[in-house]
Amino acid sequence: MLVHVPDHFSSHLKFDLKKLPATVIDRSSPIKLFAGFLCGTLLLGLGFLELLSFVKAEKTIETSLLTVEFFAFVTILIGLGLIAGSFLSFNRYKKITFNGKEFCITYAPSFGIKHRLSETLGNYIGVRLRVLFIQTGLFNRNRYIIDLYHRDSDKIIPLYISTNNKNIRKIWESYAKMFKMPALSVGDRGLVQREYTDLDKSLQELAASGKLPFIAGGKFPAPESLFIEEKKNKTVILPLGVYWDIFSSLFLFIAISGIFVLLTGGIYLTIRGTSVPLKYWAAGAALLLIVVYYMMQLFRSYQLEIYSDKISVTETLFGKTQKQDSIPANKIENIELSYNPTIDRYSLAVISDDKIITFGGRLPVNDLLWLKDFVIRKLIGN
Repeated sequence: MLVHVPDHFSSHLKFDLKKLPATVIDRSSPIKLFAGFLCGTLLLGLGFLELLSFVKAEKTIETSLLTVEFFAFVTILIGLGLIAGSFLSFNRYKKITFNGKEFCITYAPSFGIKHRLSETLGNYIGVRLRVLFIQTGLFNRNRYIIDLYHRDSDKIIPLYISTNNKNIRKIWESYAKMFKMPALSVGDRGLVQREYTDLDKSLQELAASGKLPFIAGGKFPAPESLFIEEKKNKTVILPLGVYWDIFSSLFLFIAISGIFVLLTGGIYLTIRGTSVPLKYWAAGAALLLIVVYYMMQLFRSYQLEIYSDKISVTETLFGKTQKQDSIPANKIENIELSYNPTIDRYSLAVISDDKIITFGGRLPVNDLLWLKDFVIRKLIGN
């Protein structure tokens, strides 16, 4: 096609297919439209006020290239851009209709002619679950997307979109069962497929029926980043030398720098005989406590424990157990690498319908791949 239809526009969408024909409209949130219009209007008003005040003010002899008119015009242009961008973003949409056999997609761009596509249900490959990282100003978050996957990206159908991962796997599985199609997920080795009839089966049940994919590794010797201890009733896995990474070091540098600036400033003012307000020292003490608290988090360690009947992740601080999270072995439906786009890292994810526990967020990807196969072998008794 000459015109590419984006996969989705919404951050919150649910395609309700209980009653046919069913229709859903995928478009940007009205809240974003209102926020953009409000901010744009405020900037527009501010720009005009600055421009008006400058016109009324008496002219002086001194001039500057960076005059009030320049900043006023820039503010007005930014305001107009926000207003126009908000309306154009909201004006485009994708309307999807399903009659039980065929999808009809109507794509309305921000301006120009509408485009219509149609595709029969039988030409779709499966129901895909993926996570998309989005940035909104200073804030970032994950967008969880369930869609009906087609090799032609123009024909992908968004089924459920949310920034909340609550029950996301159950919703994904329910759509796969509804369409009687494979459940697809994006794993470390590409698109992973599981038949909808196997969605409620644990890894142990899949292994017993010969449906578990080939496991490439997972045998000794272990990677140098891992220490593995075989005990009487469990296998304990500890990461070695991975407490610190670039994010931890950067945080530590900023925190120490902030404390140093505060202390230096306070001491300098005291030496000069300037009385430092009590609230200054109170703010410094509060900041110090916050920094100490988060520095303690950097020394937390995690160990993975594999029992015959469960898998646990235990959090410790200086050798003392702080928290333990477990999933029964007969409830584990998948073990895969989970990608966190916020920090651009992978971790090992042990998954059931009810929850997901993760481990090894600072380990190298290749070591995590080895660990994934090792844990699966342990779980199925291989």
